[in-house]
Amino acid sequence: MSTDGTVNPELNSPDLDAPELVTESESQDSLETRPSAGRPLSRRELVAQKQAQGRRNRPFIIGGLLIFLAILAVPVYGYVQVFVLPSREVAVQVNDAVYTRGDVVDFVRFHQRLALENGSEFAVTDQLLGSLQTISENEIAFQKAPLLGITVSEEEVQGAIRETIGFPGLTTSQAEASGVKSDIAESFRQLLNRIQLSEEAYTEIIRKGLFREKARRALQQDVPLLQPQVHLYALEYLRDTNPDIERARKRLVQGDPIEQVALDLSEEFAVPRTRGEIGWMPESVLDDQDIENLVFGVDENGERNLIPGTLSAAQWDGEDAVYRYYYIDEEVEARELDFAALNTLTDFSLAVWLEDQRVSIENYKLRFDSEIFEWIGAQVLNAGIAVEGTPTAVPGTQPIDLADLLLGDN
Repeated sequence: MSTDGTVNPELNSPDLDAPELVTESESQDSLETRPSAGRPLSRRELVAQKQAQGRRNRPFIIGGLLIFLAILAVPVYGYVQVFVLPSREVAVQVNDAVYTRGDVVDFVRFHQRLALENGSEFAVTDQLLGSLQTISENEIAFQKAPLLGITVSEEEVQGAIRETIGFPGLTTSQAEASGVKSDIAESFRQLLNRIQLSEEAYTEIIRKGLFREKARRALQQDVPLLQPQVHLYALEYLRDTNPDIERARKRLVQGDPIEQVALDLSEEFAVPRTRGEIGWMPESVLDDQDIENLVFGVDENGERNLIPGTLSAAQWDGEDAVYRYYYIDEEVEARELDFAALNTLTDFSLAVWLEDQRVSIENYKLRFDSEIFEWIGAQVLNAGIAVEGTPTAVPGTQPIDLADLLLGDN
């Protein structure tokens, strides 16, 4: 204040030239980012400024990246769960040999293609469980082949492959001829593309199928050709209250021939042709186990369930929606098996042998449930295998029935 009592504004105003108080951090930022007044930034200052800006932006960049990865992970996780992991789940295991769901799909595609090329229907839903069972049986036959003295040569494998692609009956030397060899190779390449299989996978299916078929043929040698058999007939009716049933019983008791009774009274559609005859039957060939037990089984007293010369009680067939009444016209102690019966008994022998071997395997697994059924079925149907025609086989050769070779349905 001046001596005359007035206020001097210069004395009470802040000193503009006084030094400004600055914190240490602000000072550091100032040194890094603020240039001296009136001069351009040096290279060092530009670098420092850029580094400081990067430090401030880094949390935002990291956060954005994490959000992007989280968003991306959702469809990736879904894809892996739906398409990758299920295909790697174990469906069949025989000791160290493991077959995934993807392997089962390959196997079904293989047989689907064979059926389509042969002009046969292929119902995927009917084949899935059978395919798992066949994969298991093929592997068991492959691992247990030494017990039967079975081997499969590479020539046999290549010959079977040629048969599946339309070149049956060729010897190795014929298949190696220049023109034929190139045709076979091209046909095989096209086939693999159509059914989406690798050459290795296709060859392994053929190889192990051959082991199973060879085991079947070896076991067939032990099936006796002469066996006890019964001559079996059946009368059919839509209702088990039909009065013709009792008329048939009375006529049979009186000694009328079963074939004449069938012609006169049975409601079977084809009775004019069959005359009620089913055929000569050895034990273990009838498909229905209940009928097998009726015809060949005995009761608790050791008496035959169906005495020859008598008509059985009603047996309902849900598939054909009819009641059948069975009748044994005659039986013999030794009769030669026909071709169909021999094959059925051979299949039975193979099934018994495979089951005996399966029981002895320590690490065995066959998984099949509704979820696996639906997944495998969807993969096969989505494959959309097309039949584009098969190559022309060498004149004079005839294709074999591949079901005989690979599935044992002889």
